[in-house]
Amino acid sequence: MTGAPGFLDFFILEASEYVEQIDGLLLDASPSGPDADAMQRLARALRGTATMAKIPSFAELAAGIERVGRALQEGSLLWEPALDGALVAAIDDLKTLLRSARGWSTTDDDRANARAAELSRYAPRRASSTPRDAGGAGSASSAPTFLATEAANIAAGLELLTTRSGDAETVTNVLNRVRALRGVAGVKEVVPLADVLEATEEAARGLESGGEQMSPEARQLLEGAAAYLRTLSTALRGGGDVAAASPERDAFFAAQDIWANHAGERERVVPIAELFYEDGAAGVVDRSQNPPTSASDRFRLELVSLGEHLRQVVDAARRANDPVSTHRARRDLRGALRALQAAAASFGEREVAEFVASHAAAVDEPDFRGLTSLDDLASLLADPGVGGERLRTRLREVARDQDLTVAADSRPADLLGVELTARLTPLPSTRPVPPVPLPVPAPVNGAAGSAASLIDSTIATLDRLGSNPFSEPVPIPEDTVVPIESVLYRGRAALDRAVEIRDEIRRAGTQADPVALEELFDLLELARAE
Repeated sequence: MTGAPGFLDFFILEASEYVEQIDGLLLDASPSGPDADAMQRLARALRGTATMAKIPSFAELAAGIERVGRALQEGSLLWEPALDGALVAAIDDLKTLLRSARGWSTTDDDRANARAAELSRYAPRRASSTPRDAGGAGSASSAPTFLATEAANIAAGLELLTTRSGDAETVTNVLNRVRALRGVAGVKEVVPLADVLEATEEAARGLESGGEQMSPEARQLLEGAAAYLRTLSTALRGGGDVAAASPERDAFFAAQDIWANHAGERERVVPIAELFYEDGAAGVVDRSQNPPTSASDRFRLELVSLGEHLRQVVDAARRANDPVSTHRARRDLRGALRALQAAAASFGEREVAEFVASHAAAVDEPDFRGLTSLDDLASLLADPGVGGERLRTRLREVARDQDLTVAADSRPADLLGVELTARLTPLPSTRPVPPVPLPVPAPVNGAAGSAASLIDSTIATLDRLGSNPFSEPVPIPEDTVVPIESVLYRGRAALDRAVEIRDEIRRAGTQADPVALEELFDLLELARAE
């Protein structure tokens, strides 16, 4: 009995690759035999995929090759020409059986069982034993090998899936294998592998029911995931760095970003009010007269939940210390902001949605300043105040800052043409200041002595100003002192005065007076500070 037709194609694809690799080991064998560890590993993977395809006799033949590889590795079996011939014959039978996989018969069972019995004479089945990778000391060393094998198997399934996107059986079988591997303990510790599996399941989930077609974005992501899985499989099998940079990793990251943007557009929540004409007529849906909760209460609860989630994502982003985790942090931050924008838009809170969108630039480079800004946003949304007053106050502050910026940027075009150097022109002095002659110090030996002499002479000159000032001091009566704030323009008054100066400059029709221009800029600064 064989498995589903879609999975048989998957089985044939990956099993053929394993058989060819074992055949290559036999061709490259030294006088002492082939690489026993590699033979055992490939045969185990072949047995696993045959078991998944529900072809037990094929799996038993693969198990026979696996036992031979283990016996050679342990030294309980020596390499000899007869054993070489038996393995070559087994490989030939495996290739023949693969061609018959779609129409498996009892004759194929007999062929596989007979060849497996021949290999058992060299490496008998053990009566009772604990699998080496079932626990104990062997499990730690075999875990990377298992993950590498499964990653390669899923990569083969994804390659088949992208060529046969309409086959729901293939999608189901690949997703079952992805979900099974995601449930294995230790996968989350291999962060790149966990990310690829998560992205693969997300992109292929919509194809499982057969109701969706594979979009270009999903195809690009699945193809990138397949290539990256093979790279990760090689690193896991060879003990390499799974987080190392590679073209496959960069291509997967790029495809993942494109897919995330595409998925965000598809999941946009549309307020129900947008589905009706704005003509005041009654719609199909009537508003409840006594709703259990108000829309503002539901929106506040939604903001609190999403704000707490954003805070958790920001904390995770602060702990990111490598390119893989940093990319994941950026993706999660974009998703959190997208969810906040969608929630605000669905409740008709346009100002809140725009306020959240203004923080999008902080996601591109999640440095200390950007993450602090996002953390402040999360705190504000998670605790918007009673009735959302704290959030509303912040929105009013943002709107006021934007209005002042627009007012400053909307000054006349003739003012924009004035050179910036005009602002730096010194104002004419109201009274002449006589120069203060500084005595030239007498030369002293050494740099320290010269500096000390210069300081002493300068202090002496400044002391003489007390007896010979530039002008006579003018006494100021105590009762005429007024607070500086009372003589400064502020707020609306500063803007009104700025408009008067602008009109005066326009009426003059000549180049703007630097003094007037300086006052205009100062007034705008005072208005903005209010």
